[in-house]
Amino acid sequence: MTDIAKVCNDILEFIDQHDNYLITTHLSADGDAYGSALAMAYFLESKSKQFTIVFHDQEKEEKYDYLWGWSLINPYCDEKDYHFDAAIIVDVPSRSRIGNPAQLLPSANHCIKIDHHPEEDELAILNLVDTAASSTCQLVYEIISRSDVEISHQLATLLFSGIMYDTGRFSFSNTRARDFEIAAHLTSLKVNPSEVANHLFFNNNVESFKIIGYGLSNIETFLNGKVCVIFLPYSVMQKAGQLDIEELTNYSLAVKGVEVGLFIRQVEPDFIKVSFRSKGKVDVNKVAKVFGGGGHVHAAGCRTNGDPLELRDKIIQEIEKQLP
Repeated sequence: MTDIAKVCNDILEFIDQHDNYLITTHLSADGDAYGSALAMAYFLESKSKQFTIVFHDQEKEEKYDYLWGWSLINPYCDEKDYHFDAAIIVDVPSRSRIGNPAQLLPSANHCIKIDHHPEEDELAILNLVDTAASSTCQLVYEIISRSDVEISHQLATLLFSGIMYDTGRFSFSNTRARDFEIAAHLTSLKVNPSEVANHLFFNNNVESFKIIGYGLSNIETFLNGKVCVIFLPYSVMQKAGQLDIEELTNYSLAVKGVEVGLFIRQVEPDFIKVSFRSKGKVDVNKVAKVFGGGGHVHAAGCRTNGDPLELRDKIIQEIEKQLP
């Protein structure tokens, strides 16, 4: 029995023995976070288990409303008296990245963590963590496919959505043969890749494109064209609101000759979010960790305070240390 098979079976046994679950993920939840959290919720419901899904984010992203269970997601609320006997934590390596729902976690002996990010905090007694996996949804598939729960069309759509999102439509460097094997199985269950892609990537409104256009028209390069920066100041971010502009992260790496792309957003006058992308020569996880963030070798992020242009310069200095 392989290690992953043993861990999956241990998780299935744990789930059978416990009830009253918290399901949570990282703040600023993305497609893999939604897909993996809701897939585990679907699985628990199939096992007649009680669960509550709690995200740090106060607003759910409407582009995911086609997914089973979207309406079951609760934003964290201080005024609610939560109590959970067990927890399933997906797609997040550290307590700080969970946000406020981290306060609701029972002891590690009653927690499961499923993730494909490098481990940072010990959050659970059972950990299915594989940094070579494309997505957390891939790992959730590995668990559920070993259970007695049949993968329905709804569950297949959840899993396929997370894998498609985190592989960038099966185009990012984290895409492996296993993803295509799983995708082949899920599409045999009547998942429509075109429909999923339309929900995830081709569902923006006109205002989103205007802001994306601003970012592209003000693009800058540094270190002899090896670093590309897209920056949205606070005045523009105020107009963005809840609009989907994350595609700018991928555009930052699309310029010829660029090794690292940065998408910097001044969300508040003193609060900045940064998304990092790398073609491989620079480990952006290491760069992001310098600024309190983290992620993967090819994709990472951080949130911090300060002046955005000073932060940009400091990040570029860290990137330069890794470039030949």
